[in-house]
Amino acid sequence: MNIPELIFILKDRPGIYFGKKKLDSIFDVGFFITGFLCAEISLNQKDDFDILFEKNFSYFVRKKLNAETPPFEFWFETIAKHSNNSDEAIDMFFKLFDEFYSIYESKTE
Repeated sequence: MNIPELIFILKDRPGIYFGKKKLDSIFDVGFFITGFLCAEISLNQKDDFDILFEKNFSYFVRKKLNAETPPFEFWFETIAKHSNNSDEAIDMFFKLFDEFYSIYESKTE
């Protein structure tokens, strides 16, 4: 499994990992994905996209949201600061991820 597969599952079937039908915290999602990436490191299983996501998604989010935040801020913290509530933050994450992934896919075709 890689980041896109994981995120597609989180979007469509969050109960698999969170035990509930709806995601309710961008921080839960962010820390879950961060934990997944850490597990990949320890198992030496990162693919090219996962490396790209880890290195560039925070920058991409800051740029898309015109956010002037410290470069060490997690992408999910930036999204939380630029949304009005948890539902909006989670929706924003999925839209930003879809755009980020589409850019990646267009460059690899």
